[in-house]
Amino acid sequence: MEYYSKNLTVDGHDVDFNGVARTSALMRYIQTAAQDQLTDNGMSYDQLKEKKRAFILSRIKMEIGDAVKEYEPLTAVTFPCESRGYSFLRCYKLMRDGKTIGRAVSIWAMIDTDTRALVKVNDFDLQLKTYEPLDLALTRIAMPSEMREVGKYTVSYGMLDRNRHMNNTRYPDIYSTFLPMDNKRVAEITINYSNEAPEGDTLTVYRGEANGYYYFRTVRSDGKTNSEAEIRLTEM
Repeated sequence: MEYYSKNLTVDGHDVDFNGVARTSALMRYIQTAAQDQLTDNGMSYDQLKEKKRAFILSRIKMEIGDAVKEYEPLTAVTFPCESRGYSFLRCYKLMRDGKTIGRAVSIWAMIDTDTRALVKVNDFDLQLKTYEPLDLALTRIAMPSEMREVGKYTVSYGMLDRNRHMNNTRYPDIYSTFLPMDNKRVAEITINYSNEAPEGDTLTVYRGEANGYYYFRTVRSDGKTNSEAEIRLTEM
């Protein structure tokens, strides 16, 4: 079975004070592989833009089975899966020495950049072979009833993508700001993206805890929910 893959080395700037790669970096590695596959097949960001199309991440779940250290060689693996409706399904693996140390599944929406209308899977030929998805359940997050405000976060230059919204890989860094990360790392994370976070907006961050998980909700200044997340930490 031939999946698309990219070899990489963990950048020393991508590790935290524990000496392990940040979740945001691991998300960036696997998404870079996915974008490279699209680019190699005539679907770069600019080529899609010319067709008035763009992919937007709706949901992602990632499991990280082992700590990833700086300068370690990794292979990021990605493949599209059979999709339907308005949801483009894509899976990923992170490999080290031939062993899977991370897995992820994501759902993407495609929009018409002129009208902002959603585009159906059947109305866009991805022109890529699809595979069976990984056995990772990507469901809506059941948020706890009690959440408390833990801080605010302003969307600034360093967090922006080309659309002048906060890049989806940056969200784990916000959540981790409000987590006890000393000698701990993220073992599992699920993020639901509801509304984009525009440049200059200040997000209010809420956190709750239940059943060994931390839960987050970020709310824009207009009162709309920006994201929700479920995170499980593990000891180093």
